[in-house]
Amino acid sequence: MRVDGSLAANGRLAGGAELASVAAQNLESAVMRMSTLKALVIGSAALFVLALRPTAAQAQTTVLLPDTSQTTVLTATVSEQARVTVPASVAFAVGDLSSSTAASAATISIDRIVLTTATKQLKISVQAGAASFTPPVAGSITWAAGDVSWNAATWTRATGAAGTLSSSAFTQVATCNADAADCSTTSLVFTLGAKTTVQRAGNHTLTVTWKVESIGS
Repeated sequence: MRVDGSLAANGRLAGGAELASVAAQNLESAVMRMSTLKALVIGSAALFVLALRPTAAQAQTTVLLPDTSQTTVLTATVSEQARVTVPASVAFAVGDLSSSTAASAATISIDRIVLTTATKQLKISVQAGAASFTPPVAGSITWAAGDVSWNAATWTRATGAAGTLSSSAFTQVATCNADAADCSTTSLVFTLGAKTTVQRAGNHTLTVTWKVESIGS
């Protein structure tokens, strides 16, 4: 009986120790969960505060009403620009291949000129899109771009420059006066040189590109 009583007592002790161990593990687990939850709450709060923090572009301030102390700057950024009108086409009515042919006077007008300073100028240039005209029959002889030239036309608020067409570079046609709001001409004459080796009638065509730019400072 003593042996039985001792075993029973030992059993009760062992059971109590197991319960204490389980309770300790549960308590430790609960503490860890609470620590994790606390960290999550603190992190979320920090993110919330950062989200609400005003940026430099949206500064916040408290004022007494009525208030007129707050201001906003409005900025209009204007690019250098101009409105340009150039001829859609220039026609050479070639009646004699042994003589040069002048086209009708062309009109060029530029207005609404906006530059960054009062000393800058607008420069007008032209360049051929190919080294030669495109003949009406492929492979036949035609004019080279360099066979086209122009006069130093009289301009309003600009100075004209005579030149010869090139396919490798822009060649100056005129320079508008400094600080001019507009400039124009009605007397720009293109001339096609003589070329007696041309054998095909029809339209020989060449496209040119105009360049309008600001120069100076």
